[in-house]
Amino acid sequence: MAQIDKDLSSLVKKSVYFFDLDGTIYLGDTLFDGVLELIELLRKKKKKFYFLSNNSSKSSKDYLLKLKNLKIDISYENLILSQHPTIDYLKKNSYKRVFLMGTESLKEEFREQGFILSENDPEILVLAFDQELTYNRLVKAALLIQNDIPYIATHLDNRCPTKNGYIPDAGGIAALLDKATERMPRVFGKPNKEMILFKLDFLNIDPKDAVMFGDRLYTDIKMGINAGVTTCCVLSGESTLSMINKNEEFKPDFIIEGIWELLEALK
Repeated sequence: MAQIDKDLSSLVKKSVYFFDLDGTIYLGDTLFDGVLELIELLRKKKKKFYFLSNNSSKSSKDYLLKLKNLKIDISYENLILSQHPTIDYLKKNSYKRVFLMGTESLKEEFREQGFILSENDPEILVLAFDQELTYNRLVKAALLIQNDIPYIATHLDNRCPTKNGYIPDAGGIAALLDKATERMPRVFGKPNKEMILFKLDFLNIDPKDAVMFGDRLYTDIKMGINAGVTTCCVLSGESTLSMINKNEEFKPDFIIEGIWELLEALK
């Protein structure tokens, strides 16, 4: 039976810390207790730390602005978003014209990266967390998918936590399209292990020296397990002890109430 861990001594010995954002560091526009102090302590102890999010409703620039408004002062180098490996794939495979199911904020990032956004003759369909979605664009996407256009997604989170409850995420949109087309996209964000392994390879650090903190079993914890890093599930977002006990596939190494418990362990 899974239970909350009190002894976090092995976690404080890690050299690299990966943190999910939504549900782990904050919920909506509310920062969890201890986050700012935790960041300063990690810097003081010269620990490497990175914030990850599958939430592709915002561009990297807007994400950094949101974090700054929450008084989290980090650079682009500390941020890993699901659109980053997606954009990398598009460039490596020479895709130029993209039908992007995403917000205007994300579209601007794609334009800045040199892509042409097109609904008439795209080379590939990219599904993101489109909070500005219309039925007309759903229809266009469904028809493109049925015409066998290459089809990828930044991530497939089923739902996004907010302070008022859950809202449909990119996975929910993909499920809707699957009902119409019987086709699912290739995914580049969590739980794809490469989302953190590319950073560990760059740092030349063994996965065993890293830990992933997150609130979702099927993305955060699954990715950590697949990458060979230690996993810690926080109960401040989507997952509950009951959900962890029922899930036989993705069992976290540690369970804590919230990220503030890591702060206490590091002191």
